[in-house]
This record gives sequence, structure tokens and C-alpha cells, in this order.
Amino acid sequence: MSWRRNESASPLERTIAAFCYPTGGILGIIYIIISRNSSQSDFFRFHFLQAIVLSIMSFLLGWACQIFGQMFAPALPAIVDFLSKLIPAALLSGLITGTLLMFDAVSKAFLLLIVYGFIWAALGKIAEIPFISNIVRQQMR
Repeated sequence: MSWRRNESASPLERTIAAFCYPTGGILGIIYIIISRNSSQSDFFRFHFLQAIVLSIMSFLLGWACQIFGQMFAPALPAIVDFLSKLIPAALLSGLITGTLLMFDAVSKAFLLLIVYGFIWAALGKIAEIPFISNIVRQQMR
């Protein structure tokens, strides 16, 4: 099923599947309720579930980063002071900057995955995202 056009999905389902990504699946839920059609295509169901899983993972990661930041923010001056005695200042600055850049890169990666899913769904193709697509396929069985 990877990387091929799914002819069973209507243009409406392709459009709604694409917009499930930026809305976190909410548009898909509205479509399911309004259409009252219990048999959406596998294409729509795949993208709908993948958008939800991606949104949940993104939310949980952001939440964990926020908790991590709040937990260590009060102790950060003491940690930096302690580490500055052990590690040269330039290396310490690079370590802190690198850690912040890593968190920023991970959040941007999730944004790129949302854009990736949106584009492939709009094109009528299955967007393969490692790990996430496997979870979705297991849920679709």
C-alpha cells in the first residue's frame, strides 16, 4: 500500500484527509459525524488515524519538554555554576545551546511530518512515516 495512488478515495475524502493533519484529526471527526457514512475508504481512515497519532505524539513531546523545563528552571543557575567549574565556559555554552537546538529541531520535525502527511494525502497517496504508520496499520486491522 505504500507510495501508490488510492483510486477508491473520493476527492472530498482526499481533501479532508489532508486537512486532518493540521487540525489534529478534528476535521475528520466532523466529516464522519456529518456524512454518517460508516464505510469511509481505507485511505481516509489511514490518514485520519495517522494525523491523530502524530498530533498526540507531538502534544506529549511538547508537554514533556515543558515539564522538563519547569522542573529544571529553578535549579539551572546552580547547575550551570557547578558545571562551569568542571567544563570550560565555551564548551558549556555549546552544550546548552546544542540541547536547546535539539528540542527545537524535534518540534520542527513534527511540523514537517504534518506538512508531509498533508501533501501526500492531498495527492491521494499514502504517507509512510516510520513507526507511526506501523501503529496506524495495527489499529486498522
